[in-house]
Amino acid sequence: MRPTQLVSRLNVVYLYVRDVARSRAFYRDLLGIPLEGDEHWQQADLGGTRFALHEWHDGVDEPSSGTVHVSFEVADLDDAMRVLREAGVAPGEVMRDVWGAAVEVVDPDGYRVHLFQPPA
Repeated sequence: MRPTQLVSRLNVVYLYVRDVARSRAFYRDLLGIPLEGDEHWQQADLGGTRFALHEWHDGVDEPSSGTVHVSFEVADLDDAMRVLREAGVAPGEVMRDVWGAAVEVVDPDGYRVHLFQPPA
């Protein structure tokens, strides 16, 4: 039995994307994540965890919707869905329960990401 915890926090979640500018527009301009960087890498600090977009390149698996689960916290899920719909993005079916509410959306590379609103 190990006496101490080896992992202390989530450091970074990044997605390989085919077009960094297109994905930056989705995550920064639509979802409001304050991404900064260059044409190959964009990142933002979200409460101590980095979220980043990395340009896809040969030798890396194809971007896939089933390989990563990313959940972004929002203050008002209904308002977030309204913003998405106005931008032409169709959110999935909302799940609401004692744990809060969540909806799945698909980004430009086909990644399924979730927006999560904690319970009031």
